[in-house]
Amino acid sequence: MPVSLVYLFTDQMVTVMPVTVSVMIPLISKLLPGQFHVIGPREPVIALVGEEAVLSCQLSPSMDAQNMEVRWYRNVPLDLVHRYSTSQDDTEEQMLEYQGRTEFLKDNITKGHVALRIHQIQLSDGGEYACYFESSTYYNEAKFQVLVTVSGMAPHICIETGNRREIKLTCTSTGWYPKPELQWRDHQGLHLTPVSETKTMEENGLFHVESSVTVDKSSREKVSCIVRNLILNVEKDVHVSIADVFLLEDFTWIVWLIIILCLLAIGATISVLLVRARKSKVLEVRKSKVEAPAGLVSENPLSGLEFARRFAENVTLDPDTAHPYLQIAEDNKSVKGGVILQDLPKSTQRFDNLVCVLGQQMFSEGKHSWEVSVNNKMEWTLGICKDSVCRQGEITVSPETGFWTLCLNKSNDYQAVANPPVVLHVEKPPKIIGIFLDYEAGKVSFYNVTTRSHIYTYKECFTEALRPYFYPGPLYNGQNGNPLTILPFSHLDKPGRRFLCD
Repeated sequence: MPVSLVYLFTDQMVTVMPVTVSVMIPLISKLLPGQFHVIGPREPVIALVGEEAVLSCQLSPSMDAQNMEVRWYRNVPLDLVHRYSTSQDDTEEQMLEYQGRTEFLKDNITKGHVALRIHQIQLSDGGEYACYFESSTYYNEAKFQVLVTVSGMAPHICIETGNRREIKLTCTSTGWYPKPELQWRDHQGLHLTPVSETKTMEENGLFHVESSVTVDKSSREKVSCIVRNLILNVEKDVHVSIADVFLLEDFTWIVWLIIILCLLAIGATISVLLVRARKSKVLEVRKSKVEAPAGLVSENPLSGLEFARRFAENVTLDPDTAHPYLQIAEDNKSVKGGVILQDLPKSTQRFDNLVCVLGQQMFSEGKHSWEVSVNNKMEWTLGICKDSVCRQGEITVSPETGFWTLCLNKSNDYQAVANPPVVLHVEKPPKIIGIFLDYEAGKVSFYNVTTRSHIYTYKECFTEALRPYFYPGPLYNGQNGNPLTILPFSHLDKPGRRFLCD
């Protein structure tokens, strides 16, 4: 008798149990005319947080499903994820958390093959789903599981050397789902037993793990902390050498001595420089009184943002690159998300998966800046990317793939979108973001125009043409409905010299 696998979920941990199932293959041959079976995913669908998942279903035997009703729902039929009826999408009874995030794929519907793509996967999307088909004379469904997961930040180890005989090592990592597995191993790969371990859920629903182990000071070998995602079977680790810890501890007093001597030397140097600077300033003032034209008022050196604004560009959006979900204003100056997948011409220039749009301008030299309003938005991504980036299929946004961007996510975290992401501390939420590209210097800088402060700078060696990048984020039931708007020159306080008239 065939054996199937049942996936059980307990406290975000996955257990696989063998269950004996009677597979009634002969039933297919006994189906009456117009009857059918529904075949869903044979294994649980693995969905990554923030990415997309495709839920496929098909009819057996193969038949045209264009005039059938097709539904995907959770737990009970009323928990509607998406419905296709009367040859079109029907989202009137769709659950709020799925509105604007589902896309019905029907390229092979005449053969009974359909799929549902869910955008921007959330932690709440995990669980049991049903795929339901109904014709005028018959109905059937298939049920399957969706496993939502994400791998967190690389772990780091904190070292405490207070005890005379033992060292306490504490390993921490955050941003995991479901609960990860944490292991300690010695230099031979043998497991070490932790003295304490906690796994706590943070406000964003992701898990923070912390574990401590004690090691004898007589041991001078390497110790490793490994954190593993049990669904993806992906692990991240960090190593520490006990010998290096003691080497640092033995020379601590030498380090302090060097620091003190350096501080004294720096203090003496600063004192000399200040004296020289004062003398130089007096000479410059005397010289300016003689040489400066009457009425000319000198200005303070330009700050980073003020300097960037000297190279303002009239950036506009390129509709030919926009994902079909996006709505572009007629003046090509603003973009926002939509709930309707527009019927646009297919092109290799258009993004078909990543819901974004590029600017029309391409930069391969010089300095360029532009400013974008992000007022009243809860999620967005801005920056630049290579003109040559892939625009079809799944794309990971990071410097390694040709994207240098800054984002605000739904958790209200500002991040430099790198691998791993760099979480940034922004004291006052910006209403306007300034982007400054210095191609030859290999720098992309982001500014909080609201407070005229610097946020983050990427450093890279550019060799290809670059284009502005815009991602307005999902609508979230209208909470993120405001557009990203490229601001005109007229809002800038342009720097320049002022002249006094007699």
